[in-house]
Amino acid sequence: MSDDRTKELGLYLNLIIRALLVAGKQGAPAEGLIPFNPLYFNMLRILQAEGRCRPSHLAEVLSVPRTTISTAVTSLVKRGIIQSEKDKDDGRAVVLSLTEQGSEVIAAIIRQDLRNAGAMLSALDDTEQKALLSALAKVSKHLSGPKAGG
Repeated sequence: MSDDRTKELGLYLNLIIRALLVAGKQGAPAEGLIPFNPLYFNMLRILQAEGRCRPSHLAEVLSVPRTTISTAVTSLVKRGIIQSEKDKDDGRAVVLSLTEQGSEVIAAIIRQDLRNAGAMLSALDDTEQKALLSALAKVSKHLSGPKAGG
C-alpha cells in the first residue's frame, strides 16, 4: 500500500467526517434529542440491537475502558435515555436497556445516519454506488475481524 494512497484516503475520510458533523450541527444531531457523542450513539445502537446487556459487554464490544462506559451510563441514565436494573440472574450485576425516550433517540440517530448515507450516495451513479458499498463491506469485514493476538 502506498503512503500517497494512505494520505489521500485519510484526507477524504477527514473531509467526509467534517461534512457530516457540519450537516449534523445544521440539522441537530439526533434531531436535537441528545448532543452528538459517538460513544453514546454506539452504546444506544448496541442496546437497541440486543435489548439488554451489561455495561461490561458494552465496554468489550466498543473496546473502551469500563470506567468510560460507567461515566457514559451515568449520563444516559440521568437523561432518561437508558435504565439500569439489577440482573435477575446475578444480583451483584446490572443490566442496561433503552427507555421509551431512548428508543426515540436511537430512531432519530438512525434517521440522521440515513440522511447522511443518502447524501453520500447521491454524489455517485449506480455503478459507483455498488462499487463503494462493495469496497466498504470488504473494509468493514477486515476491520471487524479477529483482533491481533486474540
